[in-house]
Amino acid sequence: MLLKIYEFMLTRKIKTTPDHIMIVSEKKPDEKAFRNFIEWCKKFGISEITLCSHEPLDFKFKDVRIRIVENGSVNEYGGGKIRLNIILGFRGREEIVNALKKLAKKVINGEITPDAVDEKLIESCLTIRSQPDLIIKAGNEIPEFLVWQTIYSEIYFADIDWKALRYVDFLRILREYQRRERRYGK
Repeated sequence: MLLKIYEFMLTRKIKTTPDHIMIVSEKKPDEKAFRNFIEWCKKFGISEITLCSHEPLDFKFKDVRIRIVENGSVNEYGGGKIRLNIILGFRGREEIVNALKKLAKKVINGEITPDAVDEKLIESCLTIRSQPDLIIKAGNEIPEFLVWQTIYSEIYFADIDWKALRYVDFLRILREYQRRERRYGK
């Protein structure tokens, strides 16, 4: 009963939420807990989740747009209000190299000049274009995913057991995000 009251109080205090959450976990999330996580994100208007994993998810989702990025290839399916990017074995440096190759081809083909290359043009060639507002880091591994996109992301270090993740834990993560002053490198 006290937990429900505490959750209610925390929920009412959450005013600022991220648009995009990235999860870096060494372990594959538990299906039920991850489904709950997605529902909680929907409840707070979080529109995009990126999961960096070493193992593919064998879950089926409803009302979720899924994009699987594996070894440079991208497969998309499903539809819904929330986007779930699942990154498997794809490294950030590889993504930047691929973006630069795309730009080089455009220069060679005369579509752009070298002087036209700027941050926005590079970002348009990335596999995942949106920048995560919040990275939830579980485990000991330092991520090399979305190197370009995460430069101004807030990082939340968590000792998360995906089987035991509770709504109150999610609320605490959002509360911590809300408390931070985002400076975007300034």
